[in-house]
Amino acid sequence: MGTKEDNALNAPHIQNRVHAAIERVAGDPELTAALADDEALTLLHWAETEIERLVLETVDMDDEEAWLHLNPALRKLRRYIRETANTSADTDDPAVMLHLLLASPPAYADEM
Repeated sequence: MGTKEDNALNAPHIQNRVHAAIERVAGDPELTAALADDEALTLLHWAETEIERLVLETVDMDDEEAWLHLNPALRKLRRYIRETANTSADTDDPAVMLHLLLASPPAYADEM
């Protein structure tokens, strides 16, 4: 038996929101252009988890209300991803810096 979050994530309307939100964020190839492929994938996988967390906040909302909530959060997330990618790429070891940055609580969440 799954957790409440697992059950919510499996709901078709929530899955649709997750996929649409991932496309809105990951659909920009320039977002992680500063990183090598492995680091970019690491960052995008992290972003998918963040997107799922954000979408779970909208479980009890209709689509219109959910997107009013999600759109500003996704803009902040995209900005954070771009800044994290650029900061990591500017170091001697981008992979280590990326893992350090992602291990910290996301700075963009403080702005929400």
